[in-house]
Amino acid sequence: MINLTCPVCSERLELFEKTYRCSNNHCFDKAKEGYVNLLTGNHKDGSLIGDNREMAQSRKAFLEKGYFDSLKNYLSSYIKENTAENAVVADICCGEGYYSHCIKAETGREICGFDISKEMVRLAAKRKNEGTYFVANLSKIPLAEGSVDFAFHLFAPFHEKEISRILKDDGVVITVVAGENHLFELKELLYDTPYKNDGNPPATENLKLIHKENITTNVLLQSAEDIDALFRMTPYYYHTKPEDKAKLSGVDKLEVTLDFAVHCFQK
Repeated sequence: MINLTCPVCSERLELFEKTYRCSNNHCFDKAKEGYVNLLTGNHKDGSLIGDNREMAQSRKAFLEKGYFDSLKNYLSSYIKENTAENAVVADICCGEGYYSHCIKAETGREICGFDISKEMVRLAAKRKNEGTYFVANLSKIPLAEGSVDFAFHLFAPFHEKEISRILKDDGVVITVVAGENHLFELKELLYDTPYKNDGNPPATENLKLIHKENITTNVLLQSAEDIDALFRMTPYYYHTKPEDKAKLSGVDKLEVTLDFAVHCFQK
């Protein structure tokens, strides 16, 4: 069972028709798409932080073409084989819900997902897969302590304290970072001296590394639109000079290495 907590007072949230309410009467309405915004303070609107609508739509269109299916299939298989049928699975920084949607369909597990981008969460909720989606900050996840059996966390900042808090005893989190050769061909186009990633797991004191492996494959990006969409999904997009970004102009096909460094931690 998904156990949401109030972002104001940390009491449990109960759903009454279309409103989540805690015992202190803090209320949060569900949007028409089915998600709830649990951001508070200056960022409670949720529309000015995280990826915007254009970027969310671009990411959704790219992933649904199947380029990252090797990672999706791995996650689905791992969760199905290593969790009970009634397990609660959390998609941390869920984006537009591609992975959680596929995992729900293939495993039947109870899914929840959150992101700081309201546009991403809106798209995730529109998938109508019976998952619970909410807008929230990774530094203060509105889930009850010890309420999650399994979590996964892909290409996002790692907040060990919060992830550890929401996991049950012996709960597991998979975190995925860029492997050594991830998108190296893209970097060869962009930079004069492309570098390889270290692929190392995030530092942690409370979680034990129980398994690691790399999922490596090559895919052919079929259009300039797909190349641009993938580029925008990477941190390189925000740190690349305009003159280097221009090097992608006119490139309409590109074979790239996908190198996903998978690390499994247990509480």
